[in-house]
Amino acid sequence: MLLGFFALLLTVLLWAPSPIDREFTTLVQALPAGTFGRLARLGSDVGGGVYGTLLLPAMAASWFAVRRQWKLLLLVAAAFALHYVLISPKLLITANRPSPEFGVLGAGGLESFPSGHVQWAASFYGLMAYVTLGTARTGRMRFAIAATYALIVVLTMFGRIELGRHWLTDTVAGVLVGLIALRILILLHRWPVLDRAGARLGAIFSRPSLR
Repeated sequence: MLLGFFALLLTVLLWAPSPIDREFTTLVQALPAGTFGRLARLGSDVGGGVYGTLLLPAMAASWFAVRRQWKLLLLVAAAFALHYVLISPKLLITANRPSPEFGVLGAGGLESFPSGHVQWAASFYGLMAYVTLGTARTGRMRFAIAATYALIVVLTMFGRIELGRHWLTDTVAGVLVGLIALRILILLHRWPVLDRAGARLGAIFSRPSLR
């Protein structure tokens, strides 16, 4: 995944936006704006923005807190930290966002690579899928969870492209970085130190003065 990310980074530094990026964005933006447009925008909102990075994570954190699953609560916090660390290349890489200057729709601007929305969708919803898969009792349930996760990521990718906020290269890089973050989160979930940290957090919230 790291090799793939750096290969895309090299492409961005040398040829951004590439002909493939322009052609794919033109194709996506030319699709009927009806059902596809609504789904793409929904994917963009759920993958990031107010719903994806604030409301839904807050609901997940609240659920874990109510159920006293402190370890999972810490993992949600870790997902936020990893998100900002792993998309920090945006601050250093000069990458133009889609705009009429490149023959596509978009508001323009810089800091296009990688897509933060897609990175968050791949990491946070991947974490939720990983946690939920552990409770799935049937193969159908596991398939439904994995398919829902994949659908959210794909719709987020198309949403960012359809809205003219990112190129295909940006969104693929976002998936790769998000999967790297997800791998780290899974390793943290298996790390005994996090169990002890969760137990300490639970002890803090169990104090009579905090009830």
